[in-house]
Amino acid sequence: MRTNQDSLDLFGTYQVVPHVEFLTAGAWSCELKEGQLKNIRWNDVEVIRGISYLFRDRDWGTVPAEITDKKICCKTRRFDVKFQLRMKTSQGTLTCSARLFASDEGLLEFEVRAMASDEMLTNRCGFVVLHPAAAAGCPLTVEHTNGQLEDSIFPLEISPSQPVFDIRSLKYQPVIGLELNVFLEAQLPHDSSGKYEMEDQRNWSDASFKTYVASLLDPWPYCLPSEVELTQRVSLRVNDSVCRATNLEATNPQRAITFGSKTGYRMPAIGVGIPPGLHKAKKVELSALIDLNANWWIAELDLDDPELFEDIQALVKLSSGKSVKVQGDFICVNHMSANQAVNLAAELCKKGQLELDAVRFLPAALLKSFQPGDQWPDVPSHEELVCAARTVFLSAKIGSGAYTSFTELNRRRPSPSTLDFIGHLTCPIIHAPDDVSVMQTIEALPHIARSIRKFFPNVPYRLGPSTLAPRRNPYGNVTTENLANERIALAAIDPRHQAAYGAAWVIAYAAAVVDQNVDVLSLLESHGPNGPIATNLPTDKTDMTVPAWHALGLLASVAGQELLAIKNLPPQLAGLAWLAEDGTTRCLLANLTDSELPLNWAADSSVTQQLPSKLKPFEVMNI
Repeated sequence: MRTNQDSLDLFGTYQVVPHVEFLTAGAWSCELKEGQLKNIRWNDVEVIRGISYLFRDRDWGTVPAEITDKKICCKTRRFDVKFQLRMKTSQGTLTCSARLFASDEGLLEFEVRAMASDEMLTNRCGFVVLHPAAAAGCPLTVEHTNGQLEDSIFPLEISPSQPVFDIRSLKYQPVIGLELNVFLEAQLPHDSSGKYEMEDQRNWSDASFKTYVASLLDPWPYCLPSEVELTQRVSLRVNDSVCRATNLEATNPQRAITFGSKTGYRMPAIGVGIPPGLHKAKKVELSALIDLNANWWIAELDLDDPELFEDIQALVKLSSGKSVKVQGDFICVNHMSANQAVNLAAELCKKGQLELDAVRFLPAALLKSFQPGDQWPDVPSHEELVCAARTVFLSAKIGSGAYTSFTELNRRRPSPSTLDFIGHLTCPIIHAPDDVSVMQTIEALPHIARSIRKFFPNVPYRLGPSTLAPRRNPYGNVTTENLANERIALAAIDPRHQAAYGAAWVIAYAAAVVDQNVDVLSLLESHGPNGPIATNLPTDKTDMTVPAWHALGLLASVAGQELLAIKNLPPQLAGLAWLAEDGTTRCLLANLTDSELPLNWAADSSVTQQLPSKLKPFEVMNI
């Protein structure tokens, strides 16, 4: 049984992991967790990643739901589950009655009847259905609210806008021979048709396409009326013509892990983020930054920050005599022209004797997110800023992109022909903060990288600095408070950064993109809640450096090494292998789950040292 100390070591928090109910009905299997359905499978094929009933506030924060009166009736051929949801805000309380039903005839339904105690504003209230990212490229039949049918497709390249609007139902094949029909109904106070629409959540590094209730084209926030019952329903129906094996792992035992030939890829240069406030960082943080030996420091430099020059001086002092390169990500004051912003940045750098190896410029207004069809701010374009930077920063590489998620870059792409590099970061807790969903965002990284390669061919790609918790909230006024040190979407502090989970996430992140021609991979930050030092963990350990920082140091030590293939690595593991200077094979392995995993190694493995027989939960091992 897991102790409080185990929870702290693994997740950085005493918050209890919610209990999971495993439900089956014939070929159906799924997990019920905190009132949400996860991992919905038919004959062990994942047909839907999740169905959730959510209440989002004006800053897109998800209001926690209290689950009560749960009643579960499970039989071999069906299950029937009923429970109550209660979501309380400063405006009032939303009370919901939920029912889940499934039968072996291929039907699964999730219905919620909700009533607000008072008038309540919401950006979204109701069902969200997640389709796995593996559906990319799959043909899709859409039924609109007027009954009209449309042939479509789950996009291969990540769509900057909603790929599907005005949805009543969706039909597609998760695998050949297995047809899934998703029927969606909703009573909405501001939309009599009760439409749904879809967005490509890979934009935010979620490994899914999301079909959600109500339209972002309609006004929001909208008002839930007082004491009016509103019903929503999601119905899944499958037509299975192939009778797939129920468990492939049972019929195909795990094959032995072995190391293959050279992949032709090298470990990218490793960077780390330098957020504002470097001159106020603690000595122990600065010492850890120096000891990391990263190739790049990615420094955010806000031209409207009254303490910017102090940060510039700190950068100069810390980088003096070091081999590290420095990239300046300047935030421009909105009213400045491109030339004014670039000249001010150059003047400050000259005054502080800061020589930058690479620069980017972004107007402050574009730190916020805008829908593709919105009225965008009247600020200098990417191209104008790049052109102005080339006339002043003569020895630096000039790049562009977003200082936030791929979303913002995808919706306003600069011209590839003007760039020395393109970049953005990712954050895995924008939508779902649970442990499984956050680790699943790793699956979306290759999708993002392939889209970058499609949109910006032959332009060097700099990914990051990416962190578990966001530096800012592009979708609302502020990040979410996390006073209780829990798992919370869009919170400025995520406790898992300071625990074993954070280290596993770092290794998994790198392993997911090393074959995507990333030029510089930047993770974590030099100071603050995403930095090297534990800040909120009661511990008697003498080393207060977080495990994620040690993991990043391991990656930095491998930068530039030619990588080897790892064959038969189970999906619960992430790994990197390379040939060391002495000719031996070395590797980094990470367990991405909260369970101990056995390791099955090939007898002829070329690793000279003794190979481990198992990995503890979220353990990172340097072999």
